Amino acid sequence: MASIREFEAKVVKSVKEIEAKVVKAVKALPIPRKWPISVVSGIFVIVIFWTFVFISMVHYPTTYNPFNNWMSNLGNSKLNPDGAIFFNLGCIICGIAMFPFFIGLYEWYIGGKRNRNLTLATQISGFYCAFSMIMIGVFPEDYLVIHIFWAISLFAVSLFTFVFPSIALYRYKFTRNVAIFGYSATAVNFVLWLFICPIMEWATIILSFLFIGVIIQSMQKRIDRLRFVRKQHIELPKKTKKKRKKTKK
Repeated sequence: MASIREFEAKVVKSVKEIEAKVVKAVKALPIPRKWPISVVSGIFVIVIFWTFVFISMVHYPTTYNPFNNWMSNLGNSKLNPDGAIFFNLGCIICGIAMFPFFIGLYEWYIGGKRNRNLTLATQISGFYCAFSMIMIGVFPEDYLVIHIFWAISLFAVSLFTFVFPSIALYRYKFTRNVAIFGYSATAVNFVLWLFICPIMEWATIILSFLFIGVIIQSMQKRIDRLRFVRKQHIELPKKTKKKRKKTKK
C-alpha cells in the first residue's frame, strides 16, 4: 500500500511540474495577455483548415457533393489528383496548430480539483485528436486501412473533447454556453456512429470547428473573469442532498 501511495504522489507531482512548465512556456510566448494562446491558435486552425478544404474542393475534377462524398475524398490523389495535396497539407498544419490550442485551455483550471482534472483530460484527448489529424494528412485515403484507423480514432476521441469540458464548465453561468454547445456536438457525434454517411461526417466536422469558435468567443470575452477565478482559487461548493423532514401523521 505504501509503494502505491508513493507512486501516486510521484505521478501527481510530475503532472503539477508539467503543468507549471506548460503555463510558464505559454506565458513566455510573444502574444498579448488579452489574447489567450487558445484564441490565437484556434482562429488559425479554423482559417487554415477551411481555406485548404475550399481550395481542394475547387480542384476536385468532378462535382463534389457532401451528401455523396466523404471529406477524405478530397485528400485522395486518385479522385482529386490536383487538389489532394492541399487537403492533406491543411490537415497536417491544422493538427500541429491544435497543440497550442489545447495547451491554452489551462485558462480553464477553475473550480477546484474536479474541474482541473476534467480540463486536463480534455487537453490530453485534444493532443491525441491533434496527432490523429496530422496522421490523416500523412496517410490519406490512398493508404486506406491506416487512414480509416486514424479517422475513426479522431471521431472517437473527439467525443471526450466535447464531454469533459462541458461537464467542467456547465457549473459556471459565464461558461455555460460553451457546455451546452459541447453537449449538442456530442449528441450529433453519437448520431454519426448510428447513421454513418458522408453528410453526417460533414455535420460532425463542422460542429467540431463551431465548438472551437464558441470556445474562442467565450474565452476572449471572459478571459479576465477566468483569470480572476483561477488566481483567487475559488472553488465551487459541493452539492449536498437536502434531508426531507418527516411529518408526523
